[in-house]
Formats: sequence, C-alpha cells, structure tokens
Amino acid sequence: MNRLAIAALFALGFLPGVSSAIEIKNIRPCYAPFGATRFESKCLPGDVLFITYDIEGLALKDGKVSYVTILELLDATGKSLFKKESENDAIPQLGGARMPGDLHVIMGPKQAPGRYSIKLTVHDKYENDKNLNAKAFKYDFDVVAETFGFVGVSAPAVGFPGQHHITGFALVNMSLNANKMPNAEVSIRVVDANNVEVSKVKMLLPRDMPADTDLDKANFVPLSYPMFLNRVGRYTIEIQAQDKNGNKKAELRFPMTVVDIGSFMGR
Repeated sequence: MNRLAIAALFALGFLPGVSSAIEIKNIRPCYAPFGATRFESKCLPGDVLFITYDIEGLALKDGKVSYVTILELLDATGKSLFKKESENDAIPQLGGARMPGDLHVIMGPKQAPGRYSIKLTVHDKYENDKNLNAKAFKYDFDVVAETFGFVGVSAPAVGFPGQHHITGFALVNMSLNANKMPNAEVSIRVVDANNVEVSKVKMLLPRDMPADTDLDKANFVPLSYPMFLNRVGRYTIEIQAQDKNGNKKAELRFPMTVVDIGSFMGR
C-alpha cells in the first residue's frame, strides 16, 4: 500500500475553500518520527500521536523556501484547544521544492474521551498571491476512556542488516493486587511476509518492570524490545498484552522492513 493510499484510508480531509499552489502530500500517522505506519486512530490519555507529511510546490527565493506551519488541536465542536505557530526557513539542497515535515500531539494524562481533530495549515511566505499561498489538512481521531493498553509507541519502519531495531512502548492502567503489584504478560511475535513466525519473546510483570517503577505514583510501565536485524525482508511485529488482575487484553500490530543497502548501490 503506498503512502497516498494510506492517507485515503485514514480519511484525512483537506479543508474546503483553500485554493493553493502548494500541496500537502503523503500524510501518514506513525509510531514516532520515521516510525511504522499507525493504522489505529484511537488514543488513550497520555498517548502521543505523530503524523508525517510532505509539502510540495513551495516558492523559491535565492534558493531558499520560507513558510509557516500552524498546528491546532480541535475538539468535537471545532473549538481550538491548542495552537502553535512555527517559522520554517530552509535550503532544498537536493533540489526541487519539496520539504518533509512532521507533527505530534501529546494527550494529557486525564484527557477527556471524545472526538478530536488535528489541523495543520501551511503558509508559503514567498508566494504573494493570497489565494495560492496556503494549504491545510485535518485529521480526526478519538480519545477513549482510561483503560489497560499501550501508549507512547516508538517503532522504526525501516532497518538494515546488522542494525539493532528497538521497539519501545508503555503499558498503562494495569489492575493492581493488594500489594499494589500488577500481574501482566506481554507477548511479542515477529512474522515474515508469508505469515511464518520467526521469533517470539514474553515479558512478565512485575518481574520485568524497571527497578524504579512506582505504580502507586503513576500506573505506567515503560518497556522495550531490542532485536538484531540479521536478514532482509518484510515483517510484522505483533504485541499482545494481558492484564490478568483485571482480565483485560490489548493488541498492537505494525509492519517493519529490513532493506539491503547494496540494493541502493547499483550492485
């Protein structure tokens, strides 16, 4: 699936009434910068939502581009809850007039459940025609009520043989026993393009919790899974977590590709 198809899948809406020479393309929700594509548009309180995109058609002046991005978080009524304006000046040193960008929105630990929207507007400072110097898109997502699950996932989309690939995430809202301890199991499974399992590992909580974890203070356990990339191919990483005290489950699934560097070298 190409990146434009992914954008369509997520129903990312370009705002009407904004005619522009510039374009915002390849909009992709993902798990951290350069991360695997995020197909789940629901977030828990405390989660982070990343989106990458490309800006095309920027005006050039003396070999430079200059533009402003305005990031907003809107509630279901369209009310702006957060707004940030950023100045951007750059030299497209590889030619063309395309500039990559990314944004992220952090959900508060007590973020109210409901429908929200991210709105990003780009203004081209070197384009004088007001009808041509702005473009915007909006991405809708839901914040769900606090429950057992994953937040803060970081998962590189691409790696090379010989690298160490690290998936990071945190489990939140675990049920605790009388000793204020969890009883949770995390299973991480890697399958290849033929859906054949190539590796599997389990983590147990509290056994594998970081030593300084205080769940009475914050019901949040950061975990990571390092993996040595020994061969090229397309893989899927599947993570299943079970809160045995609360009888709840959570699942996470994303693609990962290992690329042969030699394929880029004309070998």
